[in-house]
Amino acid sequence: MLKLLCCELAKLRRRPLFFAAAASSGLIPLGCALFLPEFHTFSSGAEAVDSMMSALFQMSACLLLMPALVVLASSLFFTEHDQDTLKNILTIPVSKPALAMAKLILLLLFAIAFMAAGGLINLGILLASGWTPDGFGRLFLVGLGLGILIWAGALPCILLAAALSRSYIISVITAFFYTAVNYILSMNDHFLTQPFGLNAGTLFPGPMAFRWYYQYLDLTSPQLTGLLERIGPYFLNTAQTFLAAGAEAAVFLLLIALVFQNQDT
Repeated sequence: MLKLLCCELAKLRRRPLFFAAAASSGLIPLGCALFLPEFHTFSSGAEAVDSMMSALFQMSACLLLMPALVVLASSLFFTEHDQDTLKNILTIPVSKPALAMAKLILLLLFAIAFMAAGGLINLGILLASGWTPDGFGRLFLVGLGLGILIWAGALPCILLAAALSRSYIISVITAFFYTAVNYILSMNDHFLTQPFGLNAGTLFPGPMAFRWYYQYLDLTSPQLTGLLERIGPYFLNTAQTFLAAGAEAAVFLLLIALVFQNQDT
């Protein structure tokens, strides 16, 4: 598996889209810093860090990362089909499920790199603006965890992309629709005030991620008092969040491996 992963990593030299997609994680926070006057009126470095990382979590991670993962998954899974090299790869021999797992691990590394790049871009913006990055390290780690959650949440769309073979357009449309649905659910009190268990508030990545990462942001603002009263009791701890995400990921990893195994080469 390690050799397969190294081979997939080596292929990235011919796929600059991966690096461009990772760097795009900082576009929304950068836009906030450039065009929002509120960025220059923070009372402290901690408030500036919280605002910038909140934009990264709520916008870049939730709106950009998931469709990027599906688009890149389509490229990874079907490049060999398009170039008619999959048969040669399988003669090494390499099992198709192992090859699929290597590609999915690569996507996991990309999701983590996406959030890391966004966090580091935020740090650069904060330092260039003269703010002391108080509390940045904690939120940076939260961002890496959020990358893992979004990767796990994107697996249903990646499964659909694998099942549809080379139907890239349908896969991309589905990914954007799924992303929009998750973002809407993460803004809806009905889904944010459900207990931990087999319900949409836990199983959908949008509301689940929101109920985990939001508690690490600065919640002392008076404007957030009503929100905390409604949602605070339903926050998920780290163990609950990653247990649910891990269980869902295990199911979809198995299904993706089976679908890829049964496809014609």
